[in-house]
Amino acid sequence: MNEILKTQQRTQSYWFGDGITEIVGGIALALVGVPLYAAAQFKMSGLSTLALGVMILLFPASAKVVRFLKDRITHARTGYVSYPKRPASKRRRGYVIALLLGVAVVSTLIALGDQSLQGVASRSLLLGIGVGMAAAFLVRAIKLHLPRFLAPAAACIAVVALAWGFEFQFIEGLALMWLVLGATLFLTGSMALLVYLHKNPRIEVEDDSNDGI
Repeated sequence: MNEILKTQQRTQSYWFGDGITEIVGGIALALVGVPLYAAAQFKMSGLSTLALGVMILLFPASAKVVRFLKDRITHARTGYVSYPKRPASKRRRGYVIALLLGVAVVSTLIALGDQSLQGVASRSLLLGIGVGMAAAFLVRAIKLHLPRFLAPAAACIAVVALAWGFEFQFIEGLALMWLVLGATLFLTGSMALLVYLHKNPRIEVEDDSNDGI
């Protein structure tokens, strides 16, 4: 394997080694899933709007939370590893595009309400999303040699199977996927963090201010 590719994979594995990204991402998904699932159950469009607002505000903020926690927890133990990044302008453009797509999808679903995506069309779309997400987690598990990502992959498949079997509508099924996936990521991330903290105690920096006195 190309040494540059190996280095990139080791760096990515290091990034996920402490579980912090999963913990923060899991909480963010759950906070979007709760009002969205309640909206589907109680037919309250206001809760769908709340879910949209939470997504707009929380997802961009979660990246800053991850960085903050890594500065306080990870970098004090195993140091900071950097790797070449895309130019800031391209990263910002990617964030904006992803956010706009998410807002557009959720806004459309809220506007169409229960008349949209019913029956087989609803479950087929949900199946496609679930399988796609499961495949992404599976690739990450294999590529980064992190088998714990098999758990969220299995969670996605389980939810779409449940949604298909019980004929859930799209919004209800999607909300349930966010909830289950969020809980799974939180659990796997928490276990990874506990293992990481056990293996990597905090490095104490000696105070040399009184040396030579």
